[in-house]
Amino acid sequence: MNAIRSTFLEPTTQTVSWFNKRLSDDELVLKPLFQRNPVWTSTQKSYLIDSILRGYPVPEIYLQTTEDKDGNDRHIVVDGQQRIRACLEFLAGNFALSERDADWDGARFDDLTKDQKTALRQYRFAVRVLPALDETLIREIFGRLNRNNMALNKQELRNATYWGEFITTMNRLADDPFWVDSGIFTVNDFRRMLDVEFISELAIAALYGQQNKKDNVDRLYGEFEEEFPARAETESTFQAVCQVLTSVVDWDSSTRWKRKSDFYTLFAFYAEQTDSLPLAKDEVERQKARLAAFSASISTYLADDETPATEEVRDYARYVQRAASDLQSRRVRLAALRAHLTETAYTRPTGTKSATPTSKLDALKIEVEPEAEVDEDSD
Repeated sequence: MNAIRSTFLEPTTQTVSWFNKRLSDDELVLKPLFQRNPVWTSTQKSYLIDSILRGYPVPEIYLQTTEDKDGNDRHIVVDGQQRIRACLEFLAGNFALSERDADWDGARFDDLTKDQKTALRQYRFAVRVLPALDETLIREIFGRLNRNNMALNKQELRNATYWGEFITTMNRLADDPFWVDSGIFTVNDFRRMLDVEFISELAIAALYGQQNKKDNVDRLYGEFEEEFPARAETESTFQAVCQVLTSVVDWDSSTRWKRKSDFYTLFAFYAEQTDSLPLAKDEVERQKARLAAFSASISTYLADDETPATEEVRDYARYVQRAASDLQSRRVRLAALRAHLTETAYTRPTGTKSATPTSKLDALKIEVEPEAEVDEDSD
């Protein structure tokens, strides 16, 4: 531990050109598995380049240098990938500096003077090179750095903490083109891994029933770190549900099913129906029409609650407006949607106990926490 400590206390420096050369030689790893997705906006990138051109200090970089099987160096950016990426993208001409700054007036790298280009290329980052450490310790260091800086959201911290079967499965599910085609997630959702967090909620709902908010996400990430027995079942469920959702919803329209609260309910309904999927062609058309009508009725009622509406439409509308990720709200919405799509009698659920099957929880040795007080919709 003393050797590690002394290494941390002896920083070195590396130039922007050094990082660019390492990238060209395929020796620079800008996104190890535990790093978050690229999230900086063009404004943030421009501000960093502005600071460098003015010679201002910027936060230090943490690297780990390893050697591959052929004896080639690999420099892994443990912390600071956003800063390095911004510099290398600017060198490549991928973005311009802010037009609001009169000193740069929207300049790209090629527009800079010779001295300015040299100043950027030769700018020296303070770098701490980590010794050969166990990956678990590297992840802990990364997590602590960013916890202290308040830079990561919960899902990014999970990605820094876990790397087993469950999170691998969730990331693989998030790569399905369905999520881009449907428009469920914003660009920021993808950048900040909020898509993976929401997909994790969907997976838990499909396996163990709807949950209150995100109560069991962290718990199940930890439980299934070493082994995720339901991996194949989960992947099969997502494939079947996403396939039917592609058919029964017009995702190119402004449908309310793009809203996360509504989508959670829709996904939960079809996850219950996997034994009946895929749907026959005539059933696809029937459910598509009923979903469109249900969506329109809810929107109309929300716009004017004096509008005549069925009990399931009124209940769904009420429970999607406020505290939408509360378990009771989710249960009511699912019951209302189920009654509408299956054309059966609607009965409003009562009580707020977890819908998680006790037998499965017993097998997992997990207890669901009591439901917390609910404020605003957090979906």
